[in-house]
Amino acid sequence: MPKRTYYVNLNPTSMEDITTSKINDHELIEYEIEATEEQISDLQQLLLDAQTHDMELADLFSFRHFNENFTTADSERFQHGLNQVYRTIYELGTQETKEKMDSMDSSPLTNDE
Repeated sequence: MPKRTYYVNLNPTSMEDITTSKINDHELIEYEIEATEEQISDLQQLLLDAQTHDMELADLFSFRHFNENFTTADSERFQHGLNQVYRTIYELGTQETKEKMDSMDSSPLTNDE
């Protein structure tokens, strides 16, 4: 399968956004990657899985967010999923993306799980 250039947006409100065009917004956290359609599908699933463990509106109404065991476990699953997202972006990333991620102070790429 041929690879295409994509841009992955990792903002809290639009974490699942993967586009084929660069968005010129200095406030946007955007990574350029080169991937096949199958790799994009896999990355999209990782993004959705990570978001599933982020604080959900339903949790606010169920009061589960007051349960420390639940929130700690959910937070750990979210961080694990987010680390997988970052690793995949790094693997698929352009040289510029890899350099950008290498320069991050607390890169999840260097943390063991």
